[in-house]
Amino acid sequence: MSGKPHDAAALGYLLAFGSAATGALRYNVAVYANIEYGFEYIPFLAWALVVGLVASSAHVVAKNGAGALKLVRGKGHHALLYGILMGWSTLAHFLALRTLNETTMTSLGQSGILISLLFAAILLGERLTRPELWATAVIIAGMFLFKPWDPGNREGFLILMSGLVCGSLASVKAKQWVKGTPAQVLMVWRNLIAMCLVFAFNIGGPTPEFSTPTVIAVIACGLLGPYLHGLFFLQALSYVSASRASLMGRVQPVIVFLASWAFLSRLPDRNDLI
Repeated sequence: MSGKPHDAAALGYLLAFGSAATGALRYNVAVYANIEYGFEYIPFLAWALVVGLVASSAHVVAKNGAGALKLVRGKGHHALLYGILMGWSTLAHFLALRTLNETTMTSLGQSGILISLLFAAILLGERLTRPELWATAVIIAGMFLFKPWDPGNREGFLILMSGLVCGSLASVKAKQWVKGTPAQVLMVWRNLIAMCLVFAFNIGGPTPEFSTPTVIAVIACGLLGPYLHGLFFLQALSYVSASRASLMGRVQPVIVFLASWAFLSRLPDRNDLI
């Protein structure tokens, strides 16, 4: 019996790592589609969210059968707020890609861990350990390497920060919400609201031209990001604290760097590596 808590924690960390890995790879897929086929980020995200919504809805139906719709409607209060916060967070990350490259954006995105730690301490009463405080200090110091106050970085940085605040608040509160709302139901609401936001934002924008490679890229991104990335994180919250699940996100830049080098032949610069 004594080993069970450790087994549960290990599963929680594994799920959090899976969330970080799938979240990292979605950016590389989007950048690849943009570089190779000229697929703009916002319409790409919109169609990826359609895939994510279909996948998360199918998950709910598979687990709950005929009661799926009632379950989704009945959990609307918390799930709606989660969807709004994560919807903007998702859109903000892809808007930031317009002015920040994927490695820089992912590195700056690690400041979201700091925000999550603060929200976890304030809202959930989770205490910060000494290693977590040191990690927070390193993250703050690392942010200054990117000179977010420079005109070329400012817009993307501010958009990204607004998304990180919303995403961090939603992630921390989700620790409470997943106790009464299944993770896959939260994902349905997240993807539905994010999809509506992104399609509305893209009204009058570029119309993508689909081909076999871009359809495959959209499906891959939709399964990696809007579906698995969020689902793994919410499931991790059932086993570990919100702050520890968020700290696992520190591996995300490493995966982005490796994937960018392997598939896009793009190397991180010195600031990214530091």
